[in-house]
Amino acid sequence: MSNPSNDTLKYLDGRAASMLALLKKQDVESLATSSAKRRFFRIELESSDIRPDHVNAALVEAARAAGCDALASWLEGLRKLGEYASSEARRKWNPKATATDLASQVPIASDWFLQSTIPSDWDAMDFLSRCESIWTENGFTGEGMMFTRILNHRVKMLTGYEDGLRLVLLLSEVGDYVAPLVLDHPTAVTVEPIDLVRRKYAYDGREPDDWYAPVQVPMGKPAWAFSLAEVDANPFKDLLGLLGKDAFDQIMQKQGYSYPKGEFETYTGEDKLALYYYTRDDEQADARKLIIVSSGEYQPGRIMAHVEGFWRVTGVKF
Repeated sequence: MSNPSNDTLKYLDGRAASMLALLKKQDVESLATSSAKRRFFRIELESSDIRPDHVNAALVEAARAAGCDALASWLEGLRKLGEYASSEARRKWNPKATATDLASQVPIASDWFLQSTIPSDWDAMDFLSRCESIWTENGFTGEGMMFTRILNHRVKMLTGYEDGLRLVLLLSEVGDYVAPLVLDHPTAVTVEPIDLVRRKYAYDGREPDDWYAPVQVPMGKPAWAFSLAEVDANPFKDLLGLLGKDAFDQIMQKQGYSYPKGEFETYTGEDKLALYYYTRDDEQADARKLIIVSSGEYQPGRIMAHVEGFWRVTGVKF
């Protein structure tokens, strides 16, 4: 791979600048435009004898020396992705990864390094490895957004198409710190079913513009309304640690759920959608109302959420 001429670098710089302008715009139109631009830009790089899987520091510096800052930033993202692909940090949280993997084999967009937010004291490669592991476990089949927690911080992940065809993780944004839950009496946790009639199609539509918009529970009280962002931040599997195995098993058996068969599977409910939960005040002073929800992308671009059941929980603070 030889360094392209200055004229070629200037042309590629303009193309890179147009893509950088779209970063952080998470509306459907911008995501689709970014996807198409990535695909054609990769072809243009290869036509200029720049192999996206093998970008090195010398090429990044050559672009920067030519005054092509946008191109240098984009190439630096490709360089870091190549470094991550074969890194020990990636293999730490993704056991199927190997030291010979190329950047194009990783389900991460190179501009993840340009637009993601990470606390300064976190190791970027280790954090990305965790994000990739969580992203893979959730089995995305189309564009979308998910919320999770890493090191007790809220984390938002955005999924899209890296080149028009390949589904990848586009960015991760680290939000507020959430203190770990304190269990005062973990051995005294009790769970009681209140209403296990499934209330289907609480949400059924395209990916919402506002993930924090209230979703009403069918035939439910206004106070029970939830947002897709709220439930995405509370995966059902976390209840095992919060409630203890005995109480958790009661819910599993009563709701008719099955334990995941492998590390890349998750708990599922109606329509095989992933399970989540949220809580609300209960009529009983020393209890909380636990509401289980199945939610996710049912078809490409179609988000669905069902309310699976209501439980009364005592002996634990949510």
